[in-house]
Amino acid sequence: MSIRFGIAGVAMVLLLAAGARGAVVTFTLSIDDDGSGNSGGSFTPGSFAIYADVSQGDNFGLFAFGVDLVDGPIDFIANLTPQGQFRKTGSPTKFVGFSAGVTEDAASGKISGLPDLAKGINLIPAYGFGQSGGDLNALKPAGYGNYFDSSPNAPGSAYNSHFLLGIGQYHGSSSNLSWQVGSVDNKASVYTANGGSTASAIAQIVLIKRGICVAAASLNSTGKLGATCVPDIFKVSAFVEHANQAVGGSIVVSGGKDLYSSEVDQLLDPSANSGSAPIQTIGDEAGNLYVMAKLVGDAASVAAVLAELNNGASDPQAPLLHARYDSQFGGGGFNLLFVTPNFPGAKVVNWDFSANPGAVIDQLAVVPEPGMMGLFSLAVLGFGMRRRR
Repeated sequence: MSIRFGIAGVAMVLLLAAGARGAVVTFTLSIDDDGSGNSGGSFTPGSFAIYADVSQGDNFGLFAFGVDLVDGPIDFIANLTPQGQFRKTGSPTKFVGFSAGVTEDAASGKISGLPDLAKGINLIPAYGFGQSGGDLNALKPAGYGNYFDSSPNAPGSAYNSHFLLGIGQYHGSSSNLSWQVGSVDNKASVYTANGGSTASAIAQIVLIKRGICVAAASLNSTGKLGATCVPDIFKVSAFVEHANQAVGGSIVVSGGKDLYSSEVDQLLDPSANSGSAPIQTIGDEAGNLYVMAKLVGDAASVAAVLAELNNGASDPQAPLLHARYDSQFGGGGFNLLFVTPNFPGAKVVNWDFSANPGAVIDQLAVVPEPGMMGLFSLAVLGFGMRRRR
């Protein structure tokens, strides 16, 4: 394993880059997935894979990344991002891929990587990671030999648009394997130019946990899934991605930093398993957004969605949020707590439970967390959802 800058080095590179407004990198933690296929891989209990998908049109692909899973349940983790060389006798070696800041730390559940900028003119930037598939051998300079794989894990030169970052193995219940929400080591940056440029900028990240959805796809003779598994989605992004379910077009929020308040707003009736709810206005303060939701519907569908997306269930703030909000939700309170980093600009809650259409959103509430302040010291932003009949 090559370790130079490690997670700390990746974080430093990302912090030095300016933010790329609009660019989104989605990290997917795929449970019981051995990473061998981009339509869901092979169903392998006790395995997991981590993928990256990068938004199109506002950047030129993944530049650097760092991901952090919860400590404890991981037995093994391997960084499978490509890193390689092109060699020519009498000429300097050329480098390509994620050959710096490379970590694979099972104890802390972390992997990371970025291009080795120290190589200067001998670094070949590779664009499009997380956006389209390709083969790094296509970047071979004239007169040089074919791609030489310098990764100890030998992922090869080819890669898919659903970009595989790493694989691993875990023990115990899959519910214990999740994202280390709020960790500064969950980071991503993207290329902001091509044509040989290494200019980059920080991207917004979205963290998703999903199962391999074996029930939704048949296994062929090789054990690979015969159909694409589409994960359920619940996230906060900068755009309305589905039909707007907020009465009046948005959730109206007044106030400012540390002093937010919100009127009680409605969602459209009937409850939807796919929709958007724009929020106006939460500022750009550092910290997390805590999104609370009450899922109702078919019990099996609700359970499946919660297993994928309930990433804040063990968050230290969860008991306080239940104490403050369960009475507003009624009937047992909220059952999904989704935690995601705040980001500059517009904020929209988006959800799509296509893999489990029997689950719908009944109510929502949001709490911003400015800086390092605890929720006890915040004026809370909340909106209970009434129905328009």
